[in-house]
Amino acid sequence: MSELEISIIFYGVIAGLATLSGIYVMRRKQEWALHNAHYVNSFTAGLILALVFFHLLPEAIELSDLASYPGIFLGFFSFYLLENFVVIHSGSEIHYCLDEDESTSPHFASRLGLMAFSGLAFHSVIDGIIIGVGFEISPEIGFLAAMAVILHEVPEGVTSFALINRSMPDKSYILSIIVALATPAGALFSIFFIGYLSETMIGILLALAAGTFIYVAASDLIPETHEKNNIQNLVAFIIGAIVIYGISLL
Repeated sequence: MSELEISIIFYGVIAGLATLSGIYVMRRKQEWALHNAHYVNSFTAGLILALVFFHLLPEAIELSDLASYPGIFLGFFSFYLLENFVVIHSGSEIHYCLDEDESTSPHFASRLGLMAFSGLAFHSVIDGIIIGVGFEISPEIGFLAAMAVILHEVPEGVTSFALINRSMPDKSYILSIIVALATPAGALFSIFFIGYLSETMIGILLALAAGTFIYVAASDLIPETHEKNNIQNLVAFIIGAIVIYGISLL
């Protein structure tokens, strides 16, 4: 096994563990998680957007030129469609509530739980593939992409358990663990095809990743930061961006 493959699998597993940590926090310290989630969201939003604009987009444009721009849009739009049809968000939207009439229907609750599970699992697979694509470009880009995914996986663990537990409490733990395992599975899957891709195709995939990250930050994470403590959230956002810039300098 090559060093590249080891790195992809290693960081994919770490991302899965990050999701599990979010599940654990939601199970054991739900009130604390609800109270502090916006700080994590602000920090992660700054980190993800800095990664996109300082690293992913420049690399994507260099590799695939004009083909990268449709890729950015498709990445953004695909997650927009995913979240509209699945009725969940991939950030820490743990305040989701059912309508009173709908919450009384076990069939509706079960269907909602399966939709949330399917959407979050698919999202996690994509996150794993993003890690693989990043390392295919360079160890530096791979590491930065992995850090963005890992930090995003913590609130995703909170989200997955909260949404699934609301509608399928008897299966919430095992389904949330499957969501966590989907990220290392996506990273492992990427190993089997990234080595056969051209530079242009890698650039397009990187642009797709950038589009998905922009959507996650703009649609899921940043709106949560406007709820309260705007100054502290602003500071957390700036710190997240500085962390990525500082890591890139090192």
